[in-house]
Amino acid sequence: MDCQNKGKHNDYRINFNNNGKIISIEVTCCSKHIGEIRFQDGESKVCPVCHTMHSLKLQHNHFHIRPSKPDANEIEPVCAEKKAL
Repeated sequence: MDCQNKGKHNDYRINFNNNGKIISIEVTCCSKHIGEIRFQDGESKVCPVCHTMHSLKLQHNHFHIRPSKPDANEIEPVCAEKKAL
């Protein structure tokens, strides 16, 4: 386990190619790796546990990774049939 990241629930890891260009960002949420987003404006990944959307916004000379949680009334409740699957 990475000591700098000990106890963190959310994390972003930037992947570079051999030329130093950013190619993707790996997203960890709720202490689980939820996937990878390409380094393109508007790309996003939603956590299946807490439904937080992690989105990428490119600007002139920098970028933002923004986690946004949905309101409680926007989260669809998981019914018993879905849990059984």
